[in-house]
Amino acid sequence: MNRVVRNNLRLRSGDIISIHACQGVKYGKRIHVLPINDTVQGITGDLFEIYLKPYFVGAYRPVKKGDVFIVRAAMHAVGFKATETDPVPYCIVAPDTVIHCEGDPIKREEEEASFNEIGYDDIGGCRRQ
Repeated sequence: MNRVVRNNLRLRSGDIISIHACQGVKYGKRIHVLPINDTVQGITGDLFEIYLKPYFVGAYRPVKKGDVFIVRAAMHAVGFKATETDPVPYCIVAPDTVIHCEGDPIKREEEEASFNEIGYDDIGGCRRQ
């Protein structure tokens, strides 16, 4: 599990997890994603055409509202955050899914603030009693 997935799940390296299939995930009607500001500095060109379209086309990728993901293209990695999904809270991006990416980039500080929320480790973990 890479760092991006661990961050989306609010996990730390070494945490023990159980993975189950998510049943009934629908194809998305639309999603809205915004880039992370410090990953687009100095980049010119259309982010959708260069990064998002090749990342999603034909891949049937699952997206959950609030997820952060990294797309590598043109010798540069750009971070994006899924700010909205329809249906909520998650969907699979299919060929008919409309991908919106209009708006100001998200500030890294605002995104990372959610990683400081109280979690299981802060209250002593979750163990069998």
